[in-house]
Amino acid sequence: MIRGHGLRLMDDNLKLVPGRECGACTACCVVLAIDDPALTKPAGTACQNCTGTGCGIYASRPETCREFVCEWRRLTLLDEDWRPDLSGVLITGRGLIDEAGEDIDAYVMTIFASHDVIYDKGFATLVAVVVDQGREVILSFPAPDYSGTWEIPLRQFVAPGVAAGSLAQVGEGIRLAHARIQFKAKR
Repeated sequence: MIRGHGLRLMDDNLKLVPGRECGACTACCVVLAIDDPALTKPAGTACQNCTGTGCGIYASRPETCREFVCEWRRLTLLDEDWRPDLSGVLITGRGLIDEAGEDIDAYVMTIFASHDVIYDKGFATLVAVVVDQGREVILSFPAPDYSGTWEIPLRQFVAPGVAAGSLAQVGEGIRLAHARIQFKAKR
């Protein structure tokens, strides 16, 4: 059953979960591409200022880095196991326009470690909760050569499982989307 979990996304995306800090996680310093006059780096490459356990210029880091907060620090429903360096999933926010022309919030889930995480019941639960609350989830994988990302929206694949309250169906939808993105990537 998906509904009734009591899991809610934080209503105010600008608030941080109290006490939740990055710690030794540097996933954003490696996974994300940065194109800013003060700092440019490709996705999948550690920032020149990354020490491996934090930022070597944290106090004077560029504005792009100052403004970025991964969604693990904002979403109350995520526990410590979802910290990006522990889960292999970096969750970022993105605004989208849906098929009806409406503004919607989306969460991009970039899988930067083992793809096996998408088979986890916790992953399916998170996707289901996000979709059930009217948001989109975009499944994203860095291209093997980090020349870009492969992305696929999940809502269309998991909506039937969410409507039926079936995590098994949600999981099947995620696996179908994953197979489709892998097929497109091989072309």
